[in-house]
Amino acid sequence: MKSTPLLALTASAILTTALHAGTPTAPEPVMTTTTDNGWEITLGLYGWGAGLNGDIGAGGFTTPVDISFGDILDTLDMTAMGMMEARKGPWFAQLEGLYLRNSLTLTTYTPLRNTPAQAKLTAQTTRLELVGGYSVIDTDCTRLDLFAGAVYYDIDNELRLLGRRVVTSIGSGEGWLDPAIGFRLNQRLGGPWSAQLRGEVGGFGVSSDFLWQAVALIGYDLGESSTLFLGYRHAAVDYQKGGFLYDAASGGPILGLALTF
Repeated sequence: MKSTPLLALTASAILTTALHAGTPTAPEPVMTTTTDNGWEITLGLYGWGAGLNGDIGAGGFTTPVDISFGDILDTLDMTAMGMMEARKGPWFAQLEGLYLRNSLTLTTYTPLRNTPAQAKLTAQTTRLELVGGYSVIDTDCTRLDLFAGAVYYDIDNELRLLGRRVVTSIGSGEGWLDPAIGFRLNQRLGGPWSAQLRGEVGGFGVSSDFLWQAVALIGYDLGESSTLFLGYRHAAVDYQKGGFLYDAASGGPILGLALTF
C-alpha cells in the first residue's frame, strides 16, 4: 500500500455486492496524482460484498431481514460505488457514494395484529458521505487522520403483499442527513505490507438515532504504482419516522486494486 490517502471506504465495483456507510494515507482501489500547486487527488473503485441483517419497514409493515453474503447475488439488482479525495498538506476532503438495489421475498408483519404475511421487498439505498479532516500524526510509517462531516441517506422501500387473489403494493421512502465524526489510521508493516483502520460514529438523534461503521484493510504493493488490498467493513444505521423503519447492519469483505500515478 502506498502512503497515499485512502478515500473513505464507503463506494463501481471490482467485486459486486450489497448494502449500504476508510481512508488514510494508504493504497486502495485508487488512482492518485499530485498537481503542481501541491494538491493530491485520489480517485478509486472497490467492491464490498456484504450481507444484511435487521428490520425494514414501509407503511407500518415491518419485515425482518437476514441475508448472508452468499445470498446477496441472488437479491442484488444493481450496485455502484465510488470515492474521491483531495489533500493538501495535512488537510483533506473526501466524498464517497454508494447505490444499491435489492429485491427479495420475505415474511412481513401487519401493523395491527402483528400477523405474518408473505411479501416481496424492493429496497433502494443511496448513501453519500462528505467529510473534511486533518492529519494529527504524519510520519514515514504512520498517518492518523481525524475527520468530521455529514452522511446522507436516501432509502426507498416497496412491499408487495402476496395474496391468493390480490397483490397490494405499499411504498415508503425517506431521505435524511446526519453528522458523523471519526478517524483513520494507516500503518506501514514493513516491506510491501501495510494495514489500515477506520472508524466513525454519527446520528446522535439529529435524524437517525445512531450510525456507525468500522473498516480494517491489509494492503500488498504489487509494484511501484499498484497495490492489492483486502479487508472487512461493517456498517449500521438506526432510523425511524412514522411508518418508515430502517434499522439494519451490513458486513462483509472488501477487495480492491490501487493504482498510483
